[in-house]
Amino acid sequence: MSRKNGITVAGVAVAMSLALNVSVAHAASNASPEDALAGSVTAALHGTGRGMRVQVVDGTVYLYGTVDTYAQRASIEETATAAAQGHKVVDSIEFSPS
Repeated sequence: MSRKNGITVAGVAVAMSLALNVSVAHAASNASPEDALAGSVTAALHGTGRGMRVQVVDGTVYLYGTVDTYAQRASIEETATAAAQGHKVVDSIEFSPS
């Protein structure tokens, strides 16, 4: 291992990794309830449509993106509604067969 001023490269890498983990944990603990709700809905919708986006404003969940079929759109809305924990869901999803 390379040493410079008594510090190993591995030691610096470990310190940087720990600092990053603490930073991520701190950011997560400071997330607003709306950010947490958007994250939950986004996670539930992962892989369900082309470029699905979720926005939460004043407790209302807005869905944006494009789907190939109306059935896919209905499925996404149903999944989002279940993940929204009783919050209103507004479907702004576009239908565009590929």
